[in-house]
Amino acid sequence: MNSKEEFLEIYKGISRKGAGKMLGWLEGKDFFTAPASTRFHECCEGGLCEHSVRVYHQLKTLLLSYPSLSLPCADTAPVVALLHDVCKVGCYKTEMRNRKNEQGKWESVPFYTFQEDACFGGHGSKSVYLVRAFMPLTFGEAAAINCHMGVENGNFAVNDAFRQYPLAFLLHTADMASTIPGLCEEEKAT
Repeated sequence: MNSKEEFLEIYKGISRKGAGKMLGWLEGKDFFTAPASTRFHECCEGGLCEHSVRVYHQLKTLLLSYPSLSLPCADTAPVVALLHDVCKVGCYKTEMRNRKNEQGKWESVPFYTFQEDACFGGHGSKSVYLVRAFMPLTFGEAAAINCHMGVENGNFAVNDAFRQYPLAFLLHTADMASTIPGLCEEEKAT
């Protein structure tokens, strides 16, 4: 199963109002073809979807370690994990640059650039804004998505959010764990 198929299979478990419209929006944009980054984790076509699925699996594993943690809704894990980076939709552009190939000759190769929308103060808050345009989020879900990057733009208040909403810390941890170099290759081998 490819990452888009897996995403859609997991997404079917989201039953809240607006989930269908959110999915329609994602399908009408570049969510399933965009990279997750310009040069780090999943910097390839389809990387954003692949990363989101990987974060979901990491979060589910972490949640098993905390059986006393109750989630606000049955579909909380797929909502926060699959949609934490929707802010990246439409932000990547492909440009060309020159680099030397293995023979030492210059060649033109594609690379990704990222055009961030600065009016949101960070991509966590932009993701919350976009998701809430389609479906409701609990405070804990919004905090998790908003704080999934950890300290961003020098805002250390995220530590308070982690204490108040353990899901926020777990989503942050799942997001970071999913970007460990070599993890992709290990998962693909199994």
